[in-house]
Amino acid sequence: MTYMSRTTDNLAARAVCMAASLRDVMRATQFYTRDISNADGASKREKGGATLLSRAVASLARLADRIMTWTTNTAIRILLPGWRQLPSPFTPGLLGEVTSAVERNSLVHNPQFNAYFFRAAIHIIERYSAPPYLILEHRVDAARSVLATQPHSCFLARTLIALVEAAPIARVGKTRGSLQLWDHMDPNLVVYAIACVTLLFAEEGKPVVIHDEDEFFAIVAALLLPRFQKLARLVESRDVEGLAAELAAIKAMY
Repeated sequence: MTYMSRTTDNLAARAVCMAASLRDVMRATQFYTRDISNADGASKREKGGATLLSRAVASLARLADRIMTWTTNTAIRILLPGWRQLPSPFTPGLLGEVTSAVERNSLVHNPQFNAYFFRAAIHIIERYSAPPYLILEHRVDAARSVLATQPHSCFLARTLIALVEAAPIARVGKTRGSLQLWDHMDPNLVVYAIACVTLLFAEEGKPVVIHDEDEFFAIVAALLLPRFQKLARLVESRDVEGLAAELAAIKAMY
């Protein structure tokens, strides 16, 4: 029975990974096709310099993207309406759920780890970046797989390192808003530091009044702005204990 259970878990993990990878490959292909065609987002003068074939390829890629997006969104609305909802960091015990989810696979829905960090990235990027942007969900799952082999001590510090190294955010658009978050910083570090610290604050019962996730992401982003450089150094050196201490110091500030 134990052998059958492990076999089922392995098959589930591989199926989930393959499905996410296939979707991400298709998304990345059409994204970079438009980019390489030199016809997307260009000015009229620049478009005049692009070949007819390049403009045709870009148009077909945009059409394919719209069809894929519409089909996916329709299927989700019909079959699993809550699949794309952000797991609220204000949910009591969510940090524990995310922690335990690093060892859980499902054919029906993503582990809570994937769900939170993939959808939190979408919310943060949409606030601070103009489209188009590209987030690869299978790389979030790759970070989860790495964490499954590590101890759960200093979990958020290890999570931030694993996510930055997996680099799920392949591209972001031009920065918009007053905070120039990734003009000189790795978007993966910026986005996932915000997601990790938001989860940490919410687990501590903060904020007391604000219950809008996007508003709280913005507050955390402003709070972290002067500390991103230090976080980047700690992540680059893979200093788990130093990063955990820095996160504890940030928690004490709020």
